[in-house]
Amino acid sequence: MISRRSLILSGAALPCATLAPLARAQAAQPFPRRPVMWVVPYPAGGFGDAVSRVLAQHMSGTLKQPVVVENKPGAGGQIAAAHVKQQPADGHTLLYGDIGPFAMNAALYPKLNYHMQRDFLPITRLLSSSLLLVVPPGSPFKTFDDLVQAAKSRKPDVALSYGSYGIGSQPHIWMEMLKRETRGQFQHVAYKGGAPAIQDLMGGHIEAMLDVAANSLPYVQEGKLRALAVVGSDKRLERLPQVPTVAELGYPGLNAPGWTGVVARAGTPPEIAEQLRQAVVLAVQSEEIKRRFGDLGVTPAPQAPADFGRFIQSETERWGAAIRGAGVVLE
Repeated sequence: MISRRSLILSGAALPCATLAPLARAQAAQPFPRRPVMWVVPYPAGGFGDAVSRVLAQHMSGTLKQPVVVENKPGAGGQIAAAHVKQQPADGHTLLYGDIGPFAMNAALYPKLNYHMQRDFLPITRLLSSSLLLVVPPGSPFKTFDDLVQAAKSRKPDVALSYGSYGIGSQPHIWMEMLKRETRGQFQHVAYKGGAPAIQDLMGGHIEAMLDVAANSLPYVQEGKLRALAVVGSDKRLERLPQVPTVAELGYPGLNAPGWTGVVARAGTPPEIAEQLRQAVVLAVQSEEIKRRFGDLGVTPAPQAPADFGRFIQSETERWGAAIRGAGVVLE
């Protein structure tokens, strides 16, 4: 005889039994189901935007869905990071970033609106890049030492002006470290992206700039800029054999390469994260990346997610110490 209690218990179990196949079906849905948004924390026209568009085009073919680059500049990458942090953890929104938003911001902003380790899931590192310290072609600074000596001889009200593509960016922090190392007088001028900064540099409105070599090297070769030093490389660039590295010049502690990577929302299913990683790595290692950036000091540097996570943590600690040492704090 079936009791009333048995009927109630079996009835209560029925929805669970009905929902289980539905949950499995949802989990098994193909990915991606719609366009993937690739969020860039910088405006159009710079290195990050250019690289992102090449990668997105290649990934679109691999994933069989459009990968759409969405520029969300501002606040040192916080606007882009906060946007991605608020999206569903389903792999359809990715955050591209570099050493600034991924490693430096934790030390720069006391009230940072995101936490890299808690809010995001590493997918892979993308590229490692060299940088160039450049000046206008008519600059009196013919060498790195010329620039350093000029900064050391200046008074605070006529400090040597340098530009960067944003407050808290690697070029900004690097120049502040140079300022501390040399005890020179330098004045930061922040721009909304690399393109306007380069234009003002070529026009002589600022005196120097550290920039990704992929951006500035063509201008150097055209005679529109002069390179004084290579940063982030153990050897001179093939296309600029006459330009020394900062390590050669006696500043090995300043020889830090730039790097970029991509992350997803924390909680993204592992199988989706792996599918994204494979698509990104194929794009990074594509012939198009080699053709566009290979001889500009840019090297593919993909990493497994766990390795990339540890790399971000180590870079956060490294740059945090450097930033605190330089006394740079942003509101």
